[in-house]
This record gives sequence, structure tokens and C-alpha cells, in this order.
Amino acid sequence: MLFEIKEVKHEQELLSFLWNDVGGFYNVYKDGQHLYEGTVPEFQDDQFIRGKFHEYMIERVVRNEVIDVIVMQTSAFHYEKNSDHPLQSLVLTTIVAKTQIALSWEHIYGIHEYEIYRDGKLKGRVKTNRFIDRDIKNDSTYVYTIRCTRTIRDSKEKLNVTKTLLSSMFDRLNPVRQQSSGRETFTNIKWIGRLDHLLLPMNERLSRKKIERWKFRYTTFLADQWVKNPNPLSLNHFFKGDHRSFDPNGETFRTRVDVELAYDLARDPLVFSKKIGPSMAYSRRKIFRKQATASLEGIQLKRIDRQRGESGFLLTHAVGNPLTTAPDMDYKVNATFHRNGMFDLYGRFDPAPHHELYIARGEEEWQPVMQVRSRGIAFLSNVIACHYWRCSNFE
Repeated sequence: MLFEIKEVKHEQELLSFLWNDVGGFYNVYKDGQHLYEGTVPEFQDDQFIRGKFHEYMIERVVRNEVIDVIVMQTSAFHYEKNSDHPLQSLVLTTIVAKTQIALSWEHIYGIHEYEIYRDGKLKGRVKTNRFIDRDIKNDSTYVYTIRCTRTIRDSKEKLNVTKTLLSSMFDRLNPVRQQSSGRETFTNIKWIGRLDHLLLPMNERLSRKKIERWKFRYTTFLADQWVKNPNPLSLNHFFKGDHRSFDPNGETFRTRVDVELAYDLARDPLVFSKKIGPSMAYSRRKIFRKQATASLEGIQLKRIDRQRGESGFLLTHAVGNPLTTAPDMDYKVNATFHRNGMFDLYGRFDPAPHHELYIARGEEEWQPVMQVRSRGIAFLSNVIACHYWRCSNFE
């Protein structure tokens, strides 16, 4: 019998889990605090901070020696959901043992299949809301992505019938698109640290390295050199694109937001900067006509301090093309960065243009959180379904 968690049960304000009884006695820790010692292979907890991930460790002890460890990260279940962002209030549970990495998540209404990726490669498709990976190495890190889609009609969103009809009309007017504009996309990303570090007994764990500096960069850009104006009556027949691929240091862009959080300075300052690239219009023969830059007022940031060592922000973005009447490029991000190295990011965005998001810890290089290709500027419309995403770590 393998030393693994065999059942996790979430109820309103109550978490319980059971593991295989392979002998010995057990210690259970929550966020580093010792809460249980005994031979019964189960534990219950009803003390939570809403919306926060909690970490549990189970040690198996034989002859006063810890010989095996399981770690789990999860959050509390709540009936009330965040209607603005479905993933933020749904439970995601990550379990790491010597023999497996297990992911389970709260079912999303209207979803019938989930795609599972590891380090960007498809690992499989599942009909249920759980996935187990046994092809793992103790000295490796992994990034798992759970991706799925549903129709707007299945979202239970207010006015979804009207929105569905409008998106269906959009699809008929844009028949070349392969994927319906009326489908919402959900992407849930989990970074998992080295297993041999996560599975150390509590008394062998070094103090978690503090991250004194966090950096965040969100960029939107047009990958093509030339972008055709979807309005055929306009004299501005083409707009100049940014003509590049994904690159955290790309010099051309539509918009860029940089945030730096410094825990090593007095009062933990958070520095926010925003830039908008110029819009340039050209004639049918690609002769320059005019140039303008959109207002920075469409990009706003509000700092959020949850508790000492846990700060972040709410970033809202609504920037249009100043040379034509068109919907704004919309996105929203809610971010929390912990001094102990944990982070939790979630947001939503329109399916155009290209979106790229990176973070950096301390003096590290930029690490990609999300790189999403545009579905075309015609998809900048309030009737088009959003892409919802969340990314967090367990390290």
C-alpha cells in the first residue's frame, strides 16, 4: 500500500482528508503549525482564511524517525462564488507525495472536458475534475495547466441569452474563425517546486527563503507587421503592428504595465508604471496617414495589503485605438505576492491582441506566467466571451 492521501472532502467551512494507513503514527502540520499527532489516518480542519491557500503536511513516523511525507495545498469551499471571476473562488487542491502529483479542482458548471498540460505539453484530457501524474522525478519542478471552455449560455451570467445571440451573429459575420466567439476559456496554472524540497520533514526544512523584491510585467502587442482595419469604410486601411513574437523585453507594444514590490524597504513601497505605444494609420497602399497615442487614464492600479508580508494590487486596463472607433482592449488582474515566496494571480482578458505576463523574484530573470495569442482585432467586442485565468505556486 502506498502512503498517499486517498480522500479529500470539502464542505462549507470544513475540510477533511484521509490517507492510507501504512503503519506508524502521524504528524499533521498546517502552515507550519503542528496540529495533530496520532495513529488515526484522518484529519479535519475548520479554521480558514477565505480565499487563501493553506499548506498541510503529513509525516509518517516509525521508531521516532520520519520516513515518509505528503504535502497538500488547498483552500476553503464556499457556496458563494465570485461572479466576476469564476476561478478565484473555486477550490484547487494540489497533493505531492513520493509516488504522485495529484490535482483536483471544483467542477466548473457547463464544462464537460479538461485538457491537462505539464510544462506546456499535453498530458491528457479528462472528463472528471481530477488528474494524477506518476511520471515524476524528485529533483524536478513542474508547471501544470488545466484548460477548458464552455459556451456563454452555460455560464449562468446575467443577460447571457442576449450575449449568446450577439456572439452567434458575430460568428456568422466572421465565418473564417475556427473557434466560436461565444465560448469562454478557463486556464488554471500551478507551479510546483522540487519534490525533494517539498517532501522534507518539518524539522529538516530550512526557513523559506524570503523574496524581498517582486516584479510584474503585463504587455499587450500586435504580432503582425500590418493589421487590417476591420472597418472597410475607413481611410485608415491599415495600422502598423509591433511585428514581434513573445518577449518580456520586446521594445514595441500596444500597452505595458510594470509593477515592483519592495519588502526590503521601509513601508514596503509598490512602484507602478504604465506605457502606451503609438497608433499609426496607413492608407490602402500603406502610405502613412496619421499617428496618435491613447490616454494613460485607461490603466489604473489600486494597492491591496492583506496582512504583513502579503501585498498586491488590482489592475484594470481599458485602452482603445485613438485613430478609430472601436472597443477597448480590456483586461483585469488581481495579484498577491507574499514575502515568503508564494504568489496568487488571477484575471480575465479579451481574446485580442496578444497578451504576455511575466514575474521575477529578486534578481531572477523574467519567468512567463501566460503567453496568449490574439484571435484577431475583430474579437475586440463586448459580445465576445472572456478568457479567465489563475496562476499560483506550491514551492
